[in-house]
Amino acid sequence: MNKGYIQGIFAFSFWGVVAIYWKELSSIDSYELLGHRIIWGILTLLIIFSFKWPTQKLKSCLDTKAKRIGLLSTSILIFVNWFVFVWAVGNGHVLEASIGYFINPLVNVALGVFILKEQLRAKQKVAVFLATIGLIILLTNGVGRPEISIVLASSFGLYGLIRKKIGIPSLEGLFFEMCFCLIPVGLLLLYRFNLGRVVFFDIGHYEKFMAMLAGIVTLTPLLAFNMAVKKIPLTSIGLLQYIAPSLQFILAVFFYGENFSQTHLFAFFFIWIALIIYTTDLLQFNSRNKRGELIET
Repeated sequence: MNKGYIQGIFAFSFWGVVAIYWKELSSIDSYELLGHRIIWGILTLLIIFSFKWPTQKLKSCLDTKAKRIGLLSTSILIFVNWFVFVWAVGNGHVLEASIGYFINPLVNVALGVFILKEQLRAKQKVAVFLATIGLIILLTNGVGRPEISIVLASSFGLYGLIRKKIGIPSLEGLFFEMCFCLIPVGLLLLYRFNLGRVVFFDIGHYEKFMAMLAGIVTLTPLLAFNMAVKKIPLTSIGLLQYIAPSLQFILAVFFYGENFSQTHLFAFFFIWIALIIYTTDLLQFNSRNKRGELIET
């Protein structure tokens, strides 16, 4: 299997269970948690870079106007996505977050087809059609909070598209994105610190340690995703993303006891059938390609 698919599966599986980590930090509000994600993320990257400073790769991230504008755009998109997800988890909306990430693959499929001119195979079209039915059922029956779902889906879909188009190194690009995000976050944290509303110095050692891991927790799946998005079609990225919301759904319903109605069950039936069809088609397609390569050699 193409390395890109392995990296994509790892990234989305990680995102599927990461709510467990953020639940452990429920005593810290969403604004401060966002700051921890960015500050500890930058420090983690600086430690990695200290072994061999990637001067040329860092320069290549900013060597054209298009790249600079692209990085600023992805910084804003990932900033919004991180905040909304952490807020949703901390306020008991894991199921709504999962709905957002079920919508996200369809956003990526649309971007891949209409902007990058990627082609869908017949079974992929069936999978997209069935998933769309399921999502329409969810969004037209008062299930969840649509604003959470829509923001998560659109922000990450556009993030993946822009990242794919500007073609910058994964690690170094993340560094600049976090540095851009640090400007508004730093100002906000200073303001909250002056008001006595930064709780990091008052929480226990366990929570401090967990907060300091925010950089690693944030960077690990994002790096895998950025590597995957360069190696496989955006339509494939879009549909592989059903892994994350499926795992989030399991956590929300079976571990956190969030409401799961008959409407949810009916809608998710279409979505999961779509995922099975797509996965089967992907495995068959990769198998045919592999056999073709063997014949050619």
